[in-house]
Amino acid sequence: MISTQLVHGLGRAKNAVQDYLTHRLLFPKVYLDAEFNGRKVDVLAIDRGGTGDIHAVYVVYQGPDVENALETVAANIGIPPTIIVPHFIYAAVVNNGPGAARYVPSDQIIQKSFAEDGVGRMGILYVDLCEDDPKFQVRVILKAERFRSSKEIVELADRYVAEHPANWEVRD
Repeated sequence: MISTQLVHGLGRAKNAVQDYLTHRLLFPKVYLDAEFNGRKVDVLAIDRGGTGDIHAVYVVYQGPDVENALETVAANIGIPPTIIVPHFIYAAVVNNGPGAARYVPSDQIIQKSFAEDGVGRMGILYVDLCEDDPKFQVRVILKAERFRSSKEIVELADRYVAEHPANWEVRD
């Protein structure tokens, strides 16, 4: 069973990432705990009112094996080209305890963050839950680069927006 502290930390991390994305995208629709293209995504944002680029964020707790957790996220990038990936993929490393050192990715993780053909790169965000100011909770460690787009990913986004209410969106 998951502890209450862990559940609260995960929720706070998702909120911090949601805030980060809503301040960097134009009129995004944001979904928490989304099931997108057969995969669980902690935070999914579709830009431009649900008609633009797809941003998928996977939350990873900083702990003794953060490298292995990041390798798992990165492994989803090196999949066969028949699998459709979002335009932007992020791993959000969460610091939920005082005194934890800021995460620095290894050279191996940096290499695995790229798509096989080099078009696209997984970004790594650092979420510090120990800070009180939400503006400073999310920092970019490794900037995400856009993966290839396709007709299929656009169609998936359109279907997803039509079938799921957003957790956060700009409303008139």
